[in-house]
Amino acid sequence: MLRIGITGSIGSGKSAVGRILSEKGYPVLDADLLVHQLYASNSILRDSLSARFGKEILTSEGVDRSKLKTLVFQDEQSRLDLEEIVYPVLEQEQNRILSEWEGSFSVAFVEAALLYRLPHFIDSLFAVWVVSSSEEVRLERLIQRGLSLMEAKSRIELQKTFPLPNHKHIFYIQNDSSLVELADEINKRLVFL
Repeated sequence: MLRIGITGSIGSGKSAVGRILSEKGYPVLDADLLVHQLYASNSILRDSLSARFGKEILTSEGVDRSKLKTLVFQDEQSRLDLEEIVYPVLEQEQNRILSEWEGSFSVAFVEAALLYRLPHFIDSLFAVWVVSSSEEVRLERLIQRGLSLMEAKSRIELQKTFPLPNHKHIFYIQNDSSLVELADEINKRLVFL
């Protein structure tokens, strides 16, 4: 089974790419959604997070993501600590799910904003699709999601220094237009699989 990563900056349209692929019948593993599920189901992960960030981030359902987000977007070291705690658990769970999909699918996609933070996982990928959009379009999308202009600019600024994953097969999908045009871009990539 070919594994293909989907990545890109906040507001670029990674999730839209994932939805279009799902609608076409391809399995898509959403790393952000998987992390949210792990917050609820993995007690070891929750214990590690509360030890680092305090018990007030815990809820009866798992982790208060908005409290955690506020902490990590204000402090670079907190963000790095969060990634150090979460990413090994995430990578292990991604590999488990993808192993279950082996034999059932010829290709599977993994959508992850910070794919470059998973170097061992990247090595298992056949290719990486990088979704990109202009900063103006990304700002507009983030504001439509409910962020203030200042919050949107801050999150975009935070990701400006994030490098691309180190992979020999990187393909770009430009997403500044409509969903119809995005679907056309995706179809052009699928032809080669």
